[in-house]
Amino acid sequence: MHASSSGSDEEWFENESFWEDFYTVLFPDELFEQAEEEIEKILDLIDHPVSSVLDLCCGPGRFAGLLAREGYQVTGVDRTPFLLEIAKREYADAGEVEWVLSDMREFVRKESYDLVLNLYTSFGYFKDPAEDLLVLKNISQSLRQGGSFVIEVMGKEVMAKDFEPITASKTEDGLFVQAHEILENWNRIKTEWTLIKEGNIRTFTFEHSLYAASDLIRLCELAGFSDIRVFGDFDGGPYDHSASLLVITGKKR
Repeated sequence: MHASSSGSDEEWFENESFWEDFYTVLFPDELFEQAEEEIEKILDLIDHPVSSVLDLCCGPGRFAGLLAREGYQVTGVDRTPFLLEIAKREYADAGEVEWVLSDMREFVRKESYDLVLNLYTSFGYFKDPAEDLLVLKNISQSLRQGGSFVIEVMGKEVMAKDFEPITASKTEDGLFVQAHEILENWNRIKTEWTLIKEGNIRTFTFEHSLYAASDLIRLCELAGFSDIRVFGDFDGGPYDHSASLLVITGKKR
């Protein structure tokens, strides 16, 4: 059994056992299968040519690797060695792709990219909103003038609409149970994941911030972005009652 420890100085996402134990839950096969279609939709949201891409928090490389195969110059950044090793193995045949072990609060490569991606709710891990603003400022520094970012999270409005305190589902790895608790007046969410298989129980507790569209727009404006747009899916649909995601884009001034 692996569980997060509230007495440790280690932040939950720094615990390698979480990514290893719950890998098949986090990254099922269908997630990889739909990545190619999602990339096409994401690029359609960007109204300028793109040749170089930074995939920040790239995980096992499902976007970075495919973009490299399609001829883009790509940097995939993640702070989890386990996930980067999978990316390197699965996309060994990809073209110009560089895999970098780094924290998104620290990685900056000034004016190097036309597009920065931060997808799959990889934004909002930190308790201090100032650190989320720092990430956005790092993204701005890494973009060329006129370059764009795309961030995808589970928006606060979407979460509130579909909120269930406890859910359970069967996976190829066993029974997967999620328990959610809203914290700080809907500013944070605490989640406990439990995976039960053949008598073995693995559990892990983590937290992340919940952003409403207006909150995220304001943060992007503080980071110096312009032409900020919000969508409810990768198709470019409105962020309204039917939204399934919060997708936000913006340009470096």
